[in-house]
Amino acid sequence: MGFNPRSLFQWLLVLSAACFFLNLLLLSGSTNLVQRSPLTHLRHTVDRVPIRTEAHTAATNDRRQLHEKRRDQVVDMMRWAWKGYETHAFGYDALDVKRMTGTGLPGHDMAISLVDSLDTLYIMGLDAEFQRAAEWAEANMAERFEQHTPISIFETTIRILGGLLSAYNLSGREALLKLADDLGTRLLRGLQTDTLPLSLVDLISGQTSGRSFIAEFTTIQLEFKYLSLLTKDPTYHDAAEEVMDKVAEMVEREYPAGILPVQVESYATRLIPGPLKLGAGGDSYYEYLLKQWIFSGNKQDKYKERYLQAVHGMMTKLKGKTKKSGLVFLGELGTDGVLVPKMDHLVCFIPGMLALGYMNGMPDAHLELAKDLLESCWEMYNQMGSKLAPEIVYFETDSDVADLRVSSNDAFNILRPETVESLMILYRLTKDEKYRERGAIILDAFERNCKLPDGGYSSVSNVDAPIATKFFRPEMESFFMAETLKYLYLLFSDDAVVPLDTFVFNTEAHPFPIQPHD
Repeated sequence: MGFNPRSLFQWLLVLSAACFFLNLLLLSGSTNLVQRSPLTHLRHTVDRVPIRTEAHTAATNDRRQLHEKRRDQVVDMMRWAWKGYETHAFGYDALDVKRMTGTGLPGHDMAISLVDSLDTLYIMGLDAEFQRAAEWAEANMAERFEQHTPISIFETTIRILGGLLSAYNLSGREALLKLADDLGTRLLRGLQTDTLPLSLVDLISGQTSGRSFIAEFTTIQLEFKYLSLLTKDPTYHDAAEEVMDKVAEMVEREYPAGILPVQVESYATRLIPGPLKLGAGGDSYYEYLLKQWIFSGNKQDKYKERYLQAVHGMMTKLKGKTKKSGLVFLGELGTDGVLVPKMDHLVCFIPGMLALGYMNGMPDAHLELAKDLLESCWEMYNQMGSKLAPEIVYFETDSDVADLRVSSNDAFNILRPETVESLMILYRLTKDEKYRERGAIILDAFERNCKLPDGGYSSVSNVDAPIATKFFRPEMESFFMAETLKYLYLLFSDDAVVPLDTFVFNTEAHPFPIQPHD
């Protein structure tokens, strides 16, 4: 009865900081001379912070019970999504919700949904499901790496490598780190090039191919840097850092506003002139500028400076407002200098990014923009009949009648996480209950529109109808379990569950421990 979870939590934070500092010293001695420790002798040197311990809050009992009920509802949804996958598609990339079978590219399948979901299962306390999934990964993933089919460096890094690293950190299962090290070695060859990295790599031969986008090779740094810390091998860190330095040279030379076009030309030496935008192909570049600085314990200030430059560019080049209600959006700046009032749902991660920056000392204006943008992202849900947002909206800057319009081609929802991610971060920062209330509406909309009778959840089309149409795409995307449900769970959990001052999430919602600030 004398157990004090907060005291234990604080004590373990001290231990975690000490271990990380020691690890960092070992890594920073010489990036050329440090040799990899034999995998059989690796030890889990970073103490795991308890993530299920909830501190007492001042909320009323009724409100606390309501949030606990909603959190339990999210756990039930995760059980249902996992039931569909485990029953019908275990070991495949994804569940085909039309045929209720497993789906993946022939000769390419990497069990993405399984590995991507490991830490969600662990965080939610679904221990039996986690145990079965982890045992399968430990027994089978090494064989999955032995495939000659080229795979995406970006997707494999954020989902598979990130999933293995996070699951290892939370559970301490050494076999998961061994798999991460094996995969990292194979992916590394895709980064070791005199040019900007290409999109695809053969995990056996190391041959690369495919034209890439800016976000693809600038959203692998957290994963490779964390892998270096755990293995004491600086090779991963150095390769990822070199890529960022090449991009920084381009920004300084050609893009003083810090906002970039997204496509890389075929010889991978420069970016193709095009619209400046924050959506598909470019989004997570900006996210990882901030998160690399946070992950470093706020020590790599070059990333802070680049991030501040980019946010200033967003505010001055891409910010717009609707005429009717004054909804703020971040559009796309054409090569002709005209701002197109188009915003992908993907951009709705930016309110959370800005709020996270504010929590780490960024200017007040960043928080104000975060709040304004999240209002617009919420209206993308609220103004649809199904209460699910479309993939893309166009904001009306000259109309007194409406704030936004949606093309029929864009009126689909594939269970994306960006808005609920931002709701979670803004709630933890401000404690404004409206963010939890809006998350509950979105939660219910997923349940009402997307739940399938035999397990799993479906993407939908026609989101402006009262009930959207299922089966827009055949697969249940892995990020629904890896990100969307995890962020909803954290939205209704206490701040001590995966605390934001202790962990930083990669772009696929896999939490990595932040390095000590000292």
